[in-house]
Amino acid sequence: EGARTPLQAAAEVGNLELVNQLLEKGAEINARPSATYGLTALQGAAIQGHIKIALALLGAGAEVNAEPAEIEGRMALDGAAEHGRLDMVQLLLNFGAKSEVSGDTGFDNAIKLARKNGHFAVAKLLE
Repeated sequence: EGARTPLQAAAEVGNLELVNQLLEKGAEINARPSATYGLTALQGAAIQGHIKIALALLGAGAEVNAEPAEIEGRMALDGAAEHGRLDMVQLLLNFGAKSEVSGDTGFDNAIKLARKNGHFAVAKLLE
């Protein structure tokens, strides 16, 4: 508890080859993030905009709506929206992604984070 798994680290830094190797060896795809600032493998890939890694993880059964870390965590959709990853947001929506705070739109938190950071195309997609 508290440390990143090799899969989480590889996904976040964008190492597709290592992600695939770890998945082949049975890495825990849905390992929980550490409580503080932690990310699941998919959350890390989503925030960093690594589309091919996100596709590999989703194809291998990654939970698109995994709970975020307790402190400063982000669900995959919220993190992608916050960082303006339009293609990633669309991909995650295709897999049924939700926002941590859904509200009236279904994606209130993601929209708020996108707007706050000037990513208006992402906010419009989610509205």
